[in-house]
Amino acid sequence: MSKYVLCVNNQTLFADDGADDFAPHLVIGKVYKVALPQENDGDMLRIIDGSGEDYLYPATYFEPFIPGSRESTDSLTIYLDPFLKGVLYAEAVASQKSMSALVKEWIDEHLDLPLGAD
Repeated sequence: MSKYVLCVNNQTLFADDGADDFAPHLVIGKVYKVALPQENDGDMLRIIDGSGEDYLYPATYFEPFIPGSRESTDSLTIYLDPFLKGVLYAEAVASQKSMSALVKEWIDEHLDLPLGAD
């Protein structure tokens, strides 16, 4: 299974587990990172969800997320304080790149993305 997966099911697993809230913790259509499996995980995937912790979910709740497998219409807007925006602009000018190219370069260097994830 890939390092990133797409959620295709977010059904609550156990309605009698004593939790106060039975709302799903996963969002269908969103991409999640898969944590390293541990002994006895079985057919479950260890998914890092919105809490930042990893939890076990059935592998059938996900499909591999492969670069180019889905057409994306999402965009990302980043709000920066004036100081950080100024520093980013100065770095972009100094390297003769656009600010977005500089941010993309940083992402490529710091995230272990699969090849072809442009």
